[in-house]
Amino acid sequence: MPVTIKPTSKIITKLGLEVNGRVQKFFTNTCYKHMDKYVPMDEGNLRTIVEIQPTCIIYQMPYAKYQYYGMRKDGTHIVKNYTTPNTGSYWDKRMVSAEMQDVVKEVRDYIGR
Repeated sequence: MPVTIKPTSKIITKLGLEVNGRVQKFFTNTCYKHMDKYVPMDEGNLRTIVEIQPTCIIYQMPYAKYQYYGMRKDGTHIVKNYTTPNTGSYWDKRMVSAEMQDVVKEVRDYIGR
């Protein structure tokens, strides 16, 4: 008796693993959730005015680039004093080194549910 296997594309779609699919969106949103505490905050606009796309997170404040790279707008001074503890430049990398295992577990649990 022959065994019929669904095409790989149907299996990928059913699991939500297609490009820009529900798992990608969940992963991106989970990264945003975990990353938030590493984003510098004075008044909160940098953390809250954000566009979350399926594959990226865009911090939309005009000064986001300077905060991310740790320099002032004139490009000559390095920002050394972030006022909120554990925040600073390259906040995505800070989150990855501190919490990526948690993110992976959450995504794994999401896929397995």
